[in-house]
Amino acid sequence: MKPVVLGRLARREILAATSLYETRKPGLGAEFADRIAEALERIRMAPEGYQIIHGDVRRVNLRQFRDWALWFRILPDNTVVVACLSSRMNPQIVKERALGVLPIRPPKP
Repeated sequence: MKPVVLGRLARREILAATSLYETRKPGLGAEFADRIAEALERIRMAPEGYQIIHGDVRRVNLRQFRDWALWFRILPDNTVVVACLSSRMNPQIVKERALGVLPIRPPKP
């Protein structure tokens, strides 16, 4: 089994979503983080078991937080999570962001 690593932007997205859920309800951020850990383990155990969504990028949906997913690529030495995104976003933006074509910019104040 190949190691699963988090890309820099995916790590930031996970931290931002965890913080968002924690501010909504104490403990909910920890639950989100637990679902991320479960999804990472599922990727590690069977990365090829997930459908290719676009190009070579695959997606695993989070349990409990069903509108969120980890988007990942299988590389020769490891598996890289390239994004943690909500399906509530425009689907084309999600695909482009997951492929690294379009970065997600923070909302304007």
